[in-house]
Amino acid sequence: MKIRLLILMAIALSTGSLYAQVSLQEARNLYFRMDKDECNALVLSDKFKQSPPAGALLKAYYGAASAAAPACLNSPMSKLSSFRRGKQLLDEAVFQQPDDTEIRFLRFATQTKAPAFLGYNQNTGNDKQIIVRTIEHFSKKEENKMVAGHIARFMIASGELNTTEKAVFERLLK
Repeated sequence: MKIRLLILMAIALSTGSLYAQVSLQEARNLYFRMDKDECNALVLSDKFKQSPPAGALLKAYYGAASAAAPACLNSPMSKLSSFRRGKQLLDEAVFQQPDDTEIRFLRFATQTKAPAFLGYNQNTGNDKQIIVRTIEHFSKKEENKMVAGHIARFMIASGELNTTEKAVFERLLK
């Protein structure tokens, strides 16, 4: 009986490690490397599918990855399903933490890159305002410096900023 219990515990522990939670660092690394390999979105989305995140920030990364994953899918239904899942997860994350710079950035980036026919672009103005207002404070934390640089470069390249807003991000890159 004890041996069976030990075997069952070993199986449970090994199965749990197969589906370990995606860390914030891993999510950030895969997300910000999508410009080099867009299928990193699918890799990240699949990792989150195996172990769905509980926190709002990781949920936002799951959403952004799922919304970007259709570029690596073949079936039109799979593409639409993945995008819809991503959209829902991003909006839930924003609802959970409405003033989070990184979450707002992930939704802003997703909406500005989404094809217009999908109709997912209604929050870009509000998200941009929050990002501009909070990015300097966000960038002061050591663990956010790399991400703040990625955000600044994306925001400048987006073409969505006026001169004053652009200056905020240019200061971060100096």
